[in-house]
Amino acid sequence: MNQNDSNYLISLNIADFIIQIKSDIEFTPEPGYELFLTNEKETTDFVVNCKADIPADIFAGQKPVFEAENEQQKFYDIYRYKAGLGFVIYNQQQKNTIQQIALLDKEFRNWTIYASDIAEFNPLRYPMGPIIMHYMTIKTNSVMMHASCAFDGQRARMFSGFSGVGKSTMSRIWAEAGSTIINDDRLIIRELENKFFVYNTPMYYKDIPKKAPLNAIYLIHHSPENKIQKLKGAIAATRTMAFCIQNNYDRSFVAERIGFFARLAAAVDIYDLGFVPNASVIEFVKAHE
Repeated sequence: MNQNDSNYLISLNIADFIIQIKSDIEFTPEPGYELFLTNEKETTDFVVNCKADIPADIFAGQKPVFEAENEQQKFYDIYRYKAGLGFVIYNQQQKNTIQQIALLDKEFRNWTIYASDIAEFNPLRYPMGPIIMHYMTIKTNSVMMHASCAFDGQRARMFSGFSGVGKSTMSRIWAEAGSTIINDDRLIIRELENKFFVYNTPMYYKDIPKKAPLNAIYLIHHSPENKIQKLKGAIAATRTMAFCIQNNYDRSFVAERIGFFARLAAAVDIYDLGFVPNASVIEFVKAHE
């Protein structure tokens, strides 16, 4: 394909959102995206235009409104850009090297991504892909969560908490008992016609798209014995909101999230769950629902 054709086109279905990706250069999505590819052409919720060559000094003289980084490396910076947002995405293998520049319009529907590596062109390379997924939730009555979720064919139970509290352990326990694991790290919850549904998202490994009606949320931690407490109202909403993926530099984002979790807490049972990491927690949870 000629680099100037600009007609390479694929579509992804993530959480029942259709994302159309147009590119100057043909590219192969990372393996985790492959089973989310769709032939859906009639409906498009988001458009991502991918281009080669990063423009120089596009945010010159501006200060970022948000910086995602830790002591080891930078992940991305966010800028105000025209009526929308601009992103500087950093390569996670080459410290302080810019991997992509991305622009998002004010409706949060249309992206333009400039990628630097022509030889291995992949505009969705981490962390760009998850950033797109996060920002598609902000104005669509949905959120992205750090959580795992198990569906036993009747009830979908989400397990959330800080790193190390046992989300993957809980997934393994329920999987060994025959449940389907929707995902064990990053989920999207959508509110559709006053009901809440949970979806998996593309990860570093291949998995088919999954969806289930959300019945209960458990905020988990290890404990010498299984113990449970039902949470209600503002406590249930705010404690669950603590584990959603968010960039809180804009008051309107925070207000939208508060409203979403208030509705979620009114519709879905939310519990504090201390658990022993073995199969006993399954019958314990079912007995107390």
